[in-house]
Amino acid sequence: MLSEHLNEEGLIDVTQNTTLFIDSTSNLSIEKADKQTFKPLKDFAFSQLSTEYYQYNFWLKLTVNNPTDTIINVLFTTGVHKSIDVFRKQGGAFVKLQTTNQTLRPNQRPYKFDESYLPLKFEPKQSYELFIKVTEHPQLYFKLTPKLVSYAAEYEDKIRAFEDEYIYFVHDGIYISILFFVATYMFIMFFIEHKRYYLYYGFYLLFLVLFGFWAVEHSPYITLIFSYLPSLKFSANNNTYLLITNIFYYLFHYEFLDLPKIAPKFSKVLVRYIRFLIGLLVIDTFVNFVLNDYSLGGKIWILTQPLIAIFGIYGTIQLYRLKGPLVRFIQIGSTALIIGAIIGFVEQLLLIKPANNVLMRLAPSLGLNYAVLIEIFCFSMALAYKTWISQRNRNRLIRSIKESELRTLRSQINPHFIFNSLNSIKAYILKDRQLEASEYLTDFSTLMRAILQQSKDKFISLTDELETTLLYVKLENLRFEEGFTFNYFLDENIKPDEILIPPMLLQPYIENAIKHGLMGKIDNRILDLSIKPKSVDEIIITIDDNGIGREQASLRRKNTLKHQSMGMSINDERVQLLGITNDLHIEIEIIDKKLPDGHAGGTTVVITLPI
Repeated sequence: MLSEHLNEEGLIDVTQNTTLFIDSTSNLSIEKADKQTFKPLKDFAFSQLSTEYYQYNFWLKLTVNNPTDTIINVLFTTGVHKSIDVFRKQGGAFVKLQTTNQTLRPNQRPYKFDESYLPLKFEPKQSYELFIKVTEHPQLYFKLTPKLVSYAAEYEDKIRAFEDEYIYFVHDGIYISILFFVATYMFIMFFIEHKRYYLYYGFYLLFLVLFGFWAVEHSPYITLIFSYLPSLKFSANNNTYLLITNIFYYLFHYEFLDLPKIAPKFSKVLVRYIRFLIGLLVIDTFVNFVLNDYSLGGKIWILTQPLIAIFGIYGTIQLYRLKGPLVRFIQIGSTALIIGAIIGFVEQLLLIKPANNVLMRLAPSLGLNYAVLIEIFCFSMALAYKTWISQRNRNRLIRSIKESELRTLRSQINPHFIFNSLNSIKAYILKDRQLEASEYLTDFSTLMRAILQQSKDKFISLTDELETTLLYVKLENLRFEEGFTFNYFLDENIKPDEILIPPMLLQPYIENAIKHGLMGKIDNRILDLSIKPKSVDEIIITIDDNGIGREQASLRRKNTLKHQSMGMSINDERVQLLGITNDLHIEIEIIDKKLPDGHAGGTTVVITLPI
């Protein structure tokens, strides 16, 4: 019996006044159902872990009286079910008052805030004989709780639910965001590295994200993906996502750990298991989506859950038989995941999780979700470690190739210098200057020996480089008719024996200054070489000439640039390779000097050398 004080009372549980008839054929019309024997609802004990109830129609009878003089508007519910239809029997006929089902989105529901509620209006001084038809989705736990609820009480219940359950929304929002971010990163890495284990792990995480959305969208307030695909929301139970994620999870193990090489026996077992899961997924999909045999689908779920847990334990034990730092991360992550999976299974089986949530109807398994996050962290560390090893090996290969190129360049510099030196000796002989030729040959042989020794090394001391350079300057000075003035300065704070430098670094620039700068000048030829500190970890080597400059030299001889570029370009390329292979970044700056009248005043080469 209704009361005008319903808003104050909040709700009326009408279970005691309700009778029930179960149509196991689900084919009876309302007229035929009315003639069946109804029994008190309170006397029914519904079987748990039943997979049959989705095939039944549940008929409820309830009489509601409104003895007041006012219209009473209430909300009626029997709980969350596939559909609820409310009929009124009046004069032997049945009139449908309201209907709702779980596939309706908020703008389609009779009560937009919750599809499990139906708004009913009871006229004053009237009695209503109600017939309620309830159908159910396939699920393991079933109950009927008919209630008449005031709008105020329903509103207060939602407020209370928000205060109690908002933590689940926050938790799932953060959880799904992390999974989606890592999955996206894995797909990006796959397109960069073309490693299949990135793809497998990305799909594993993606289907975990979809599973998260599937659970969240059972809330009456969230409509994202599955609310527009009701067959995926209600026909596919969590078994579907469980099978798919396990397939990609073990494919990742197989590929990432290269199991055929390090564990061939376990590898064969894992391949058979993956094939079994794929076969089970095909059967599960066919049963649920094609045959719509949810009873058989439920039995497959009951079989699959413990089977996956048992193999998970077996697989984790097998992982602990493997060795290596890479495997250690996988072992820890897999252990955390299997523990979390067992916790989630037990929670669901024993109804440990909250089952009366209003907003978050499928409460997340916090133990499972935290275990997944630990597993993602460990697996990400393993992926990062393997990527680092791969990158290190790749860098070593590149460095080996570059060092090979560097050796080739050094071998090119030496013949180039020898060719120029032999030309100088040839000039003395042609001019019949035997004594100078003999002295030149002596110095040249000394220089050749130094060059041959230094060409085998990547680095030599600055002392050896300067000795070779000074000897070369001496030989070139002898070749000039009137010679040139050479000024050499080494800062006393510099210890050349302790500084390493690539061999033959200075010679191409000295040669260029002499042959293409000073040689074109008639008199007052000056070449300066100075070594000074720039900072605590750098020195500056300056090669300065007062020759005719690069532009004038190129105009005098058309082939000068071609001849000049050989030693210079080889040296520039060698400096670049040294930066790649040895992280030695040498800076070289060439400055064209100008006199006050605008004419060329020579060239300055500034070499900044790290020490």
